[in-house]
Amino acid sequence: MDDLKELGKLMKEHPVMIVVTLAAMVVGGGFGAVAFYQGWLG
Repeated sequence: MDDLKELGKLMKEHPVMIVVTLAAMVVGGGFGAVAFYQGWLG
């Protein structure tokens, strides 16, 4: 539970970093899905 408190503190201090990370995850997931369905992964 201490980890969650630390995460909460980080989110208050660096909200932009969290948003950027989430956006990168969404974009990365999208590219991953496209690559998977297009058969680019071999």
